Amino acid sequence: AALAAAPFAAPAAAQEKLPLLAILSPDTRDPAVLQLLNVPFKLALGKLGYEPGRTIQIAERFADGDVSRLPALAAELVALQPRVLFTHTSPAAVAAARATLSIPIVIGATNEATLVELAGGTLARPSTNVTGFSITSVEIDIKCLALLIEAAPAARQIGVLVHPGYPPTRDYPAALKPALGVSGAVLIRLESSGLADIDAALAKAAREQVDSLYVYNNPQNAADPEARQRVLQFAAAAGIPVASSHQDFARDGALIAMGPSFAALATGAAGYVDKILKGAKISDLPVQRPSVFTTIINLKTAKALGLTILPLLLARADEVIE
Repeated sequence: AALAAAPFAAPAAAQEKLPLLAILSPDTRDPAVLQLLNVPFKLALGKLGYEPGRTIQIAERFADGDVSRLPALAAELVALQPRVLFTHTSPAAVAAARATLSIPIVIGATNEATLVELAGGTLARPSTNVTGFSITSVEIDIKCLALLIEAAPAARQIGVLVHPGYPPTRDYPAALKPALGVSGAVLIRLESSGLADIDAALAKAAREQVDSLYVYNNPQNAADPEARQRVLQFAAAAGIPVASSHQDFARDGALIAMGPSFAALATGAAGYVDKILKGAKISDLPVQRPSVFTTIINLKTAKALGLTILPLLLARADEVIE
């Protein structure tokens, strides 16, 4: 849903003159999911003076976690001729970019490879109608995986859970090998497109005798609360640590999460929407890499797994769950 309706709606004629912001959301309407990026984005818009029905109109469509619905929803929003379109995640970004070559698109958070491609091949000066903020990259995944290995040095068979349809992870887990250092661990690719086949991926993890898990941050596996719970239940039963760059993983019971601050991404995206509505061109709005990171360590989980987290690692955490 859009922002809460204003108590006194503007007259219809006035509303017609208000700029229209389109929001293409790949998410479900689960409040916990919306709280991550959707709600902070709208709050950030509010702080910039945008109030639905008074200073802006918002048209929002939800794919409810079904990526196959994104192209039709993107086309529906583009037909409304919004001044700017906001979306996030790789599938939603691609759907939006295919739906229009002229309407400015701000991508609130997706992987860097997708953003660079959609922006015309450059971070500094986009040459298309697309710009935005990256949330995942090989470098971020390597850092987070290295933290997992530091926290659980006995890990030897590390499962890497990815979505089979995501181009950025085609070369995973090979691309993550720099994280291994001299640990002697091996990486095993596990594929899941979400709730429908997450159990099959976890069954493969059991067969491969995986002793720790790294979950790539995508909407179907990492951001979906139910899929996340399945992974954590499996890990708890097997007594293995889990890490992800999706912060809610650690809050829900994973050992470690390290990734960009969603609040910072939401604020940045709202700022870009504001600039476009005030006349800025996409080419003047560079694709931005995350600059604010949050590291979360779950000591409760560490204790349950019999792991001792060294003080040096704990000192690097922004949030410790005890």
